[in-house]
Amino acid sequence: MRSIFIFLFCVLTTSFFSQTPVYDDLTFDEEELSASYKGSAKQHINLKSKKGTGGMPKVPEADALKTAEITDIILVFTETNEDAAGTREENNRERWENLMSTYPEFFQFSTSYKNVCQCVMGGDAETLKPSQGFYIYYKTAEQKAAEKAAEKAKADAEFLAEAAAAKKAEKEVKKEDKVVKNDKKEKEKEVEKPKKEKEKKEEKKEEVKEEEETSTAVEGAVETVAVEIKPKRAGYKKPKVSKDKKACRPPCYGYGEEDLNNFFKDQIVLSKKQRRSVKGSASIAKLSLNFDGSIKKAMVNGANAQLNELVTVALKNMDLWNPAVKAGVTVKSEVKITLKYDKSTKAIKPFEVMITPRPNPKCTECKTDSEIFGD
Repeated sequence: MRSIFIFLFCVLTTSFFSQTPVYDDLTFDEEELSASYKGSAKQHINLKSKKGTGGMPKVPEADALKTAEITDIILVFTETNEDAAGTREENNRERWENLMSTYPEFFQFSTSYKNVCQCVMGGDAETLKPSQGFYIYYKTAEQKAAEKAAEKAKADAEFLAEAAAAKKAEKEVKKEDKVVKNDKKEKEKEVEKPKKEKEKKEEKKEEVKEEEETSTAVEGAVETVAVEIKPKRAGYKKPKVSKDKKACRPPCYGYGEEDLNNFFKDQIVLSKKQRRSVKGSASIAKLSLNFDGSIKKAMVNGANAQLNELVTVALKNMDLWNPAVKAGVTVKSEVKITLKYDKSTKAIKPFEVMITPRPNPKCTECKTDSEIFGD
């Protein structure tokens, strides 16, 4: 069924385009000259026009153009007296219809048509006769290919030019943006510079003052303070056992040294006066840990009562530790932490951590329970 439809479509299409053109469907430009017509330099042939009926005689040069692109057809005719104008329409119709009958292939979709009158009143008709007839302007396949290539080259050149212009414009915009950003940064620097200088001066002044007033820290007799710690969550009810009998872990708060440092930094927030008071002093916190990581007993020892008090208050907020693991089993342990004021962070920081029993040199990583016990 589909094949039949395609066949019918082709037949109808071929029939439609092979029809002889109709004169009344053509649109003509009109021109009148007071001298003989001179053809354009464009490629063309000349055919003698014919009035009456029966078509025109065929000639080889016209036969050769049946497949060419016909761009323009111009009919040139002569009138040397006023009476000829009365029969102009009828005569020209006959001339055009004869050309249509013989060479219908010349009448294409994009072809332009024109009537040119050599209207020389009182002139010599024989003198004007050589320039009469049809002027058929055409393009060969080679010319069309060359024109197409030229158009493509022009389009490509225009595209490249536009792309280059766009790229240049983009660079200019980026350059302007960069200049604006740099100007903005410079202005911000100009604004921030006095502010930073002022902050540096104040910090320097404060450091000098702290150094001058270090002696205000009063060191008394060494005291030992017991601390009662209640963890926020429950520990294990019995020691945990790993399938790996070589599994080990040192006791650690959170996931290691950084978490322990952050705990004391967050829990002990010092005022300027307190920084001066505790500078140069040290407190030692000794923790006894159960097999579940809970703190069974805690002691704070030091000569600076104020620093001892700050450490004591902090320890009361301490949660469970990750307990020590030895030979795949959680065990009891002791942790001794030396705490001092750290000038770089302006906070109390653990400077030394000692563990009993001392962990194996290969057992330094603070692994999670899930890594050791598969929780």
